[in-house]
Amino acid sequence: MSFAKHTKILTVFSFMRLKSPDICWYQWKYPSLIFAAGFCFFIFGGKSWLAFDNDKMVSDVNALMGILVGFYIAALAAVSSFTNESLDQIMKGRAPTLNQVRQGQVINEKLTRRRFLSILFGYCACISIILYIFGVLQAHISIAAPLDGWLRITNDWAHSASWAIYLWLLCSLFVVTMLGLHYLIERMHRA
Repeated sequence: MSFAKHTKILTVFSFMRLKSPDICWYQWKYPSLIFAAGFCFFIFGGKSWLAFDNDKMVSDVNALMGILVGFYIAALAAVSSFTNESLDQIMKGRAPTLNQVRQGQVINEKLTRRRFLSILFGYCACISIILYIFGVLQAHISIAAPLDGWLRITNDWAHSASWAIYLWLLCSLFVVTMLGLHYLIERMHRA
């Protein structure tokens, strides 16, 4: 049995596999820069004069994620069904490409605006669901037993790593949402 048959649930992460000279900025560089700036601000300046409530922040972000999941799915449905011939044309300029394996062969697909926006909003919907689940777990699960020694150190590192991933995903969602809104506002209606 081929492993590829079981990777269908990973299709939502196709946005991170897109190739283009410009797309890397939206996939990795901008989210990482925003994350690093926020992290440095909090660590080096914010702790001394900024009160920070993790539980309240996660609760507020979860409320937003509940709304955004619906928005992204509605945007995905709208893009998929919107009748506009320019959406079905290959993107102009340096169009993003996506390598896919179909029937054992690698296909390098140049994306249309419709396909690009579908991939983009599918990614956003999935990330917002992941962030929502993280928020629910963070709000309702904690370690009850006291931890000592290496278990405490491991727990602290895992806690810090999970928060770093959570915050980076928030930054990624913000950047990709701005890119998607740019296409919905500006580029979707131009040839």
